[in-house]
Order: sequence, then structure tokens, then C-alpha cells
Amino acid sequence: MTYWWRDMLNQPADLGSATLFEARLVVATRIAIFAHKSGADPAPHVAERLGSALLSNQLSLILEAIGQAWPEPFCVSRPCCGRLSPDETMFVAMLRAAMRGNRAAFDRQSCEMLAEDARTLIYNLMWQVGKIEAAQTSLASRSRHSG
Repeated sequence: MTYWWRDMLNQPADLGSATLFEARLVVATRIAIFAHKSGADPAPHVAERLGSALLSNQLSLILEAIGQAWPEPFCVSRPCCGRLSPDETMFVAMLRAAMRGNRAAFDRQSCEMLAEDARTLIYNLMWQVGKIEAAQTSLASRSRHSG
């Protein structure tokens, strides 16, 4: 028997308890949302933060899906804030589950809030972020060792 609350124990409460990649995604999400609200194009700012236009585009797809599916506006902290908002905490927990390929944990964390089709879309988009990051990390590692 699995317990849903065990998934909650793995959720970070602040940026310091997130991995470096997770923290970069959270800050990039904050930047994207604040840039969008101010009427600026978030893409170049997010790509610079993530070091990848591909990751920036993928995050944009995730944020669009979340914006459509989230029951209330997705709330973020200020870009410089060390604490995660409840929505950011959920975002990181869902991201962790998806990047590990753990659909069951992802669903347990989000099933009361998101419909099945929204969960499937967001899971697949977040899973792809993990694949992109792994490929880019591998490529960067090979480049360092061959130079």
C-alpha cells in the first residue's frame, strides 16, 4: 500500500532545498510570469536564465498548460525570494515525479486539483524537460572531456 503523504515529504519549502536545476526552473518561471505581466517577451530572459532556448520553449509550454488547467491563478514568489509559494512547491514536486518517470506519484500529488487530460499533458511536458536537461548535461560533459 502506498501513502500519498510520502510524496509530500519530498517537496521543498524553499529554493535551498531544491536541486540547482529545479531552482533555475522556478526562478525562470518567476521571470516568465513577471515579464509576461509587464508586457515584455519573457523568452530571451528565460532562455538566458536556463542557458537554453529549447528549455525556455518547453517551460513556456508547461506554463501555458498550467495556466489553462490550474483552478486558480498560478502564484509565484518574487524572483529574489528564497521561499517557494504553495504553487511553486507543487510545481517542483510534480516536476520531480515527472523527471523520474513516476506517473503514479505525479497523479497522487495533482489528481485532486487537475483533470486527467491536464495531468497527462503537464506530465508529458515535464517529463520532456527531464529528457532535454539530461541530453544537454551529457553533451556539456562530453564537450568538457574532449576539450
